[in-house]
Amino acid sequence: MARILRQGILAAAVLASLTATADANRVTLKLHPGLKLVCSIYGGYDKSGKALGDYDSVNLVTQVANGGYTYQFGFSGKSLSTSGGTQTVYPDDNAHGTMLREYWPSGDDSRKGDVSYLKLSDATYAAIKAGKETKLEMDDAENPVSIRKIGEEDLTTLINEKPTKVHTIKVAGKTKGTFWILDDPDLPMLIRGETKWKWMYTSISDGAAGADVVAALKSSGEATTHAILFATNSADFGSDAKPVLDAVAQYMKASPAVALEIQGHTDSIGGAASNLQLSQKRAEAVKAYLVSAGVDAKRLTAKGFGLTVPVADNKTPEGRARNRRVVFATKT
Repeated sequence: MARILRQGILAAAVLASLTATADANRVTLKLHPGLKLVCSIYGGYDKSGKALGDYDSVNLVTQVANGGYTYQFGFSGKSLSTSGGTQTVYPDDNAHGTMLREYWPSGDDSRKGDVSYLKLSDATYAAIKAGKETKLEMDDAENPVSIRKIGEEDLTTLINEKPTKVHTIKVAGKTKGTFWILDDPDLPMLIRGETKWKWMYTSISDGAAGADVVAALKSSGEATTHAILFATNSADFGSDAKPVLDAVAQYMKASPAVALEIQGHTDSIGGAASNLQLSQKRAEAVKAYLVSAGVDAKRLTAKGFGLTVPVADNKTPEGRARNRRVVFATKT
């Protein structure tokens, strides 16, 4: 059975709201079905020790009820229904659980006793907030055994396509690893980690990406989206991109006077020449989908920019995630 990095399937409750508080560095996050979270993994490997390199995982919450939740997970560029599986976190474990599984098989493999990276248990968060060392385990060699607070730090991630600061509690494992926990009692997500590999949740969205892209096109003539996730070194994207692409197709069919340039952008991994070629293929793949959805090909232009127009620092995981994007620009 295919194995999937547990970091790659870091899981997912959803945003009922994303409202800034009086503190500009804080946002309020709530759980509900429909959230899509993207976790970027750097230097990952499977349980056998085989290197998997850098890639994104996609996580989608499907149910939140009675103190527990269920989510789907899979790799970017593939359908969640075929490339991954599901996990249910049970109410008792959501309240008191301390076990994080590092590797998961395809299909459903929920089990009692486990929490998820998306939300550590209420008891774990309360202990860390109180300054206590507390039990936290992983079922492989990266096991931290317990964690203790070593500081606090603001991180930046994309929330509904906007770079947003979130406050975190930085903790160290007794035996392995450094981790960052979202400082929010409703959603104490393990948002970032550094063990043998590195990973971070680089995008959180509540399902309105298609409407947001169309609204931006109407108001300013340009829209950026990170919701079209491609497989590593590939122009393949999964079914999770359909809501955005279908919304753009509908907008184009309702606006016959508008022409659209589709711009592909990459991060800096892999070099300038290969990224330029890759970004062109990705822009053309988006164009092909829109044409298949009924948009006249003559109204669409695909252009790859590779790594030449960064909007963030390629030295950080969150920066590279922001640079991997598709931009739509209208031409009348």
